[in-house]
Amino acid sequence: MINAWFQQPLITDIFVMLGVVLLNQLLLRGIMNFTINAGQKIDYSVGILNVVSVGYFAVLAIYFQYLGYDLQSDVALVNFRILILIYTMIYLGRRGSAVVVLADCASRAAFYGLTLNTYESWTTEVTVWLIMALIATIAKRIHLHLLTLVMVINCVGGGFWLLAYFLQLRRVAPLSGEAALGHFVSFIILNGLLAYVLRALDNENNHLSAITYEATYDPLTRLQNYGMFDKHYEELFKRYHLRNAPLSMIAIDIDWFKSLNDQYGHLAGNQVLATIGRLLDKETAVYPAATCYRVGGEEFNILLPGVALIDAGNFARHLQEEIAATVIRVDDQPLAITVSVGVAQLSLADATASDFYERTDRMLYQSKGKGRNQITVDTGEQ
Repeated sequence: MINAWFQQPLITDIFVMLGVVLLNQLLLRGIMNFTINAGQKIDYSVGILNVVSVGYFAVLAIYFQYLGYDLQSDVALVNFRILILIYTMIYLGRRGSAVVVLADCASRAAFYGLTLNTYESWTTEVTVWLIMALIATIAKRIHLHLLTLVMVINCVGGGFWLLAYFLQLRRVAPLSGEAALGHFVSFIILNGLLAYVLRALDNENNHLSAITYEATYDPLTRLQNYGMFDKHYEELFKRYHLRNAPLSMIAIDIDWFKSLNDQYGHLAGNQVLATIGRLLDKETAVYPAATCYRVGGEEFNILLPGVALIDAGNFARHLQEEIAATVIRVDDQPLAITVSVGVAQLSLADATASDFYERTDRMLYQSKGKGRNQITVDTGEQ
């Protein structure tokens, strides 16, 4: 049974899963060309990328329900549906994954009717969603490493197949012990491959977004740019992580900058960037070891060696107030500029420099998701 599973269904599942992910990426990259500025970090939990991804996976959930109904077999699609639910929770957040669950449950009722199988399916979906919501919250607070998260997800999949075997769930029964083991092994392989592919695509997307910012100096803002930030940040991370000394980071993004460029032109956008660049350069002088970088089209990062989180948060609020109070004139028309801000401090749980950077960036995108002109500090409670 297991040999037969590996020879045909597992190989098919791998190609189908890769096709699902790559089709989603092709769709998103087409959208990124028009909505994401060069150097901007890709985040699927907010904005148009979130809306499109939620819609895509909701439609996919409905299709899988239809396919199971048409084939009169649910068992071959169970791993797909569990993994879709789990990774939409991780990438799209609670709201996005909840929409996918609702689409899946509604389509189940539409195709199968309100039967015992339907109620059992709903119970399973909601239980897995609640478990993953809890895991995602814990993972965020303790900054769980990707490999550890993959192992936790394997435990969720193993728990399902164990219960499916002992309870003989209607949607997969009759289920032998050997068949349950085969499905679980398949889940582990699919999960590991999916996590690797998604991480690789994320890194590639962010690399493509940042590729136009290779210079080490930006004459427009008088700030050092992405290439120099990358080198300096890696050095600081190693030094302060080893010493367990405070190192804080502030990520700043100009609100509605793309709209400003579209409405007033790129020269006006350059004037805004230059003004804010000079302001940040001036204000960060209060911390002699601080360095400020332009790391994207309208995004700036400030590294604060030796500065604890509470002081970094207060400094970020001061910067936000100073920027809001600065009036920039374009063709004698005053422009009021606001920024969204994310703040985080280096933790021993940050296994790599990317972990700390991405955590700070998540704080920034939470500020943008809350309506912009906000500050989010990573206290471990968001």
